[in-house]
Parts: sequence; C-alpha cells; structure tokens
Amino acid sequence: MQTPEEYEVTLRIRELLKELKKRKGYTKKTISQKLGIGLTTLDDYLNGTSSFRLGTLIKLSEICRIQLSDILEGAGHIAKTYQNEGRNTERKAEDGQTEKGD
Repeated sequence: MQTPEEYEVTLRIRELLKELKKRKGYTKKTISQKLGIGLTTLDDYLNGTSSFRLGTLIKLSEICRIQLSDILEGAGHIAKTYQNEGRNTERKAEDGQTEKGD
C-alpha cells in the first residue's frame, strides 16, 4: 500500500501517462515494455497496490524527456514541459527539421 506522498506521485504519473498516450500514441503495454516492467506491475503501481521503484521512475523521466524532480514535485511542471515540447516540435517543423523520437 502506498503512503499519501507516494499516492500523490502516482496521480501525477497517471496524468503523465495519459499525455504520453495522447501525444505519442503509446498503449499501456507499450509503456510497460519501455519501462521494462510487466503490465500487471504497471497496473499495481497505478492502482496504488505497490509503489513505483526508483529505477522505473528514472526510465519514465527518460521516456518523457523530463527531469525526475518534475515527476516528484508536481504536475504543473509536467504540463509546462509538454506545452514547450509542442512548441519546439512546431518550430522544428516550420524550419524543416525533424525530431528524433521513439
């Protein structure tokens, strides 16, 4: 069972995963594979049955291209990151550049 603090992080991660699904078309299965964990384990994390491990959080921050502290500190940072990422992608498209991605 998660502590209240861990549950807050879980809520932030749920929002982050929702954005990943929306922006990159990832499925839960894809996300679990990229994190190197099973789908059941991801569900346990998201349902609050167990707590995210540090290694999983680090991988998530790398996939999302945000800092670990942004995941741990608050969803406001995450929303800003995605807004900025969208602007950068639009600028690159206007300049004829392509973004390296997953």
